[in-house]
Amino acid sequence: MAGRCLIAFLITASCLSVSVSGQLPGDLFALGVASRLRKLGSILEQLTFEEGFVFTKDVTYVQFLDRVMEEERALRSIGTWDVPHPWLNLFVPRSRILDFDSGVLKGVFAGANPIGVILMYPMNRNMWDERMMAVAGNDDVFYVIGLLRSAVALGDVEHLERENEAVLAFCHNEGIGCKQYLPHYLSLDGWQHHFGAKWSRVTELKAMYDPHGILSSGQRIFSSSVLVALVAM
Repeated sequence: MAGRCLIAFLITASCLSVSVSGQLPGDLFALGVASRLRKLGSILEQLTFEEGFVFTKDVTYVQFLDRVMEEERALRSIGTWDVPHPWLNLFVPRSRILDFDSGVLKGVFAGANPIGVILMYPMNRNMWDERMMAVAGNDDVFYVIGLLRSAVALGDVEHLERENEAVLAFCHNEGIGCKQYLPHYLSLDGWQHHFGAKWSRVTELKAMYDPHGILSSGQRIFSSSVLVALVAM
């Protein structure tokens, strides 16, 4: 991710693999745009990018929906699909994204060259229904950060998991205010902290629709004693 590095990325299964080495002018991001209309020219005019790094492809709507399958075929062809994937997905508030960049992308991951991708999607919070149980902080805009890395060599799983823990520790210590997507906590306190102000609503719905704890028991959000107390309320 740094200015002096080796970067390799696969655009799509049907495009060439592009490798860039040597001195780069800062960080390099791959920006993907999907449009039903032919307005890419006007969009690209607003961006600053390395000349020659534009790849376009016309596909049908069905092909667009099935694009992940093409990527799967490409990964299978090079043997990086059926391997462990210690992924970490986070919702990071816009107000702290630069701190996340300096502490994680330029800090924890400094010098790293893993197999995989880092995805960043800006999201408008007002497009999310507040009745949803997903939690994403209080900023009007937040980033969905997907650290989608693959363990392809001996010891990679442990190494990548340690890096994931270091990312979470940094965010906690610096008060980044990020939330995990599809988290796993071992204590009730952990789940309560994750849901924050929505915790009371979560417990209300659990007591109403699943008082016997049949659903999502593997997540261990509610113990038997907690369920009994909720139902009795």
